[in-house]
Amino acid sequence: MRLEISTYNTHDNPHLARIKHLNRIDQCLIAEDLYKRAYDIKPVLKSRAEETAKLRRLTDETIQDFKDLGFFKIVQPKRWGGYEMDPIVFYKVTSIIGEACMPSAWVYATVGVHNWQISVFDEKAQDEVWSEDNSVLISSSYAPKALAKPEGDGFVVSGEWDWSSGSDHCDWFFGGAILDPAKGLDSFVTLLIPREDYEIIDNWHTYGLKGTGSKRIKVDNIFVPAHRIHYLKDAFANNNPDKTNKGPLYKVPFGQIFTHAVAIPALGAYRGALNAFIDGAKERVSSFGVEAKTNPATLTLASEISTEIDQLWHNIEANMKSMMDSVNQSQEIDINDRVRFRYQVSTVNDRCVAGALKLVKASGGSTVYQGSEITDKFLDIMMTQVHVANISCLLYTSPSPRDGLLSRMPSSA
Repeated sequence: MRLEISTYNTHDNPHLARIKHLNRIDQCLIAEDLYKRAYDIKPVLKSRAEETAKLRRLTDETIQDFKDLGFFKIVQPKRWGGYEMDPIVFYKVTSIIGEACMPSAWVYATVGVHNWQISVFDEKAQDEVWSEDNSVLISSSYAPKALAKPEGDGFVVSGEWDWSSGSDHCDWFFGGAILDPAKGLDSFVTLLIPREDYEIIDNWHTYGLKGTGSKRIKVDNIFVPAHRIHYLKDAFANNNPDKTNKGPLYKVPFGQIFTHAVAIPALGAYRGALNAFIDGAKERVSSFGVEAKTNPATLTLASEISTEIDQLWHNIEANMKSMMDSVNQSQEIDINDRVRFRYQVSTVNDRCVAGALKLVKASGGSTVYQGSEITDKFLDIMMTQVHVANISCLLYTSPSPRDGLLSRMPSSA
């Protein structure tokens, strides 16, 4: 099963506006098809949730389903067989998956977003990853845990990184490193490393997100050539090595694309927890004989949380639309907007955790038992809150690559 996006050469075309309009229609139709596919696979993902938790990684079938359904192609460049769509499509598919199984949504988001990131690397690196198989996937861990020594046109690297979600299903790895400690963030880079150069260490034993397989990656004295190195300062300034993927999608800063990707799974799981709460309320009766489905407190809580989820999602949509409007008009995204959008998305998990806890408490004693869907989703959401991108209090204490070690601007904006 494959999706096709109509592509048009709009250069020097007298009907440019008409063609762009048609292309937007095509993208809207295909987006709706992708959303339908995501909704259709929800029961399958829920049925695999227990096995996924036992395996401590996604099933091979789930990853293959995501490939077959076209999900990994959403932010992949057209020149590599992708759909190159508005990132909000990627985020909405993530959210729908998260309603059914947050570990599946987390792996999909954190692996799928790398199809965007590799697209701003040097073209030679893209060719190495996708020239033989454009469905190859990349995992990551960006904490600068590697030691790197310059050698020839690259660096010799050793180190270990934790939390590489979906690593069992990937053939490449993005690892963070600081190449020169004296230069600080000016030398903060992402390294692209092939599967034959790293070891996966199974250390993933957790209370939440059990099925993400976020394992440790180890490298020992490997060589990483210059074309497989991407500087954070270049990502921040949109001064990327790639000169071939010229679509507006690849003009949105990496800090925005990635940090939204690691926030959205929790929002999907939050809605999934609400759905489970509503389903449970239809049958739940208190010790005093009060039916939950007619209890004003139950109805009020469900309404409040439903409204909050809608508000969070609409804010994300509006912010992403603002950024895409700018890049579609070949304009830079205002730095003040970037900081504001970045802060707002960092608070999504805080609100999801707080709201999901209310659902746990309002669901009574049943949530203390293993197998409680609401409790499982709460624990999954709480796990993602410790991701550095979701810790809002760190934003204004992180130095920015824009001016070395002095700025207080969020480095991930």
